Amino acid sequence: MVFAVAIAGLIGLAVFSLSKLSSTPWNSSLKDPEIQDTLRQAVPQFQHEELARALTPNGAEGKWSLLTFWSVTCAPCIEELPALNALAATWQGPPFQILTVNIDGENAEALENAKLLLQEEQITLPTFFDKTQSLKAAFQVTEYPRHFLISPTKQIVWQAVGAFKWNDNNARDQLLKLMERQAPEASGDPGE
Repeated sequence: MVFAVAIAGLIGLAVFSLSKLSSTPWNSSLKDPEIQDTLRQAVPQFQHEELARALTPNGAEGKWSLLTFWSVTCAPCIEELPALNALAATWQGPPFQILTVNIDGENAEALENAKLLLQEEQITLPTFFDKTQSLKAAFQVTEYPRHFLISPTKQIVWQAVGAFKWNDNNARDQLLKLMERQAPEASGDPGE
């Protein structure tokens, strides 16, 4: 009898704890990135084809790209996707695209759950499904969500692990400042 009461109490505590976790908002903010020349690196070589689409290093040429790796089993990733979607929908600034890479491809059920999540949450970001884990390997991704900001010249200029509030002014300002600092120097003659 005592054992049954103890088990019921533990189950009640677990349910209460889980309900508090699910009702607690994910609080994260974009930190001021420290961009140093030593952090600049070339985008790794990769080729990913999916249906009628391809993801290659040349796809980032001429525009800024934020490449985000995520998993449906990662709660911060799921929390962050709507904010990324909102940033893409309201972006005003240099040419910029947000591309996401889902890494759940090895597990058919997780892959289907990821696709369902995108549909239910109305996430319209271009999403690639890394079924062979080749993109994950090329970018050496071991934690999620993982972000890579790629310059128009195909250089990774910033990377971070963690979920961020991409849809607020602070995040936009941080991205714009980073882009301005990384912009190629203009010619000396303003009339050119």
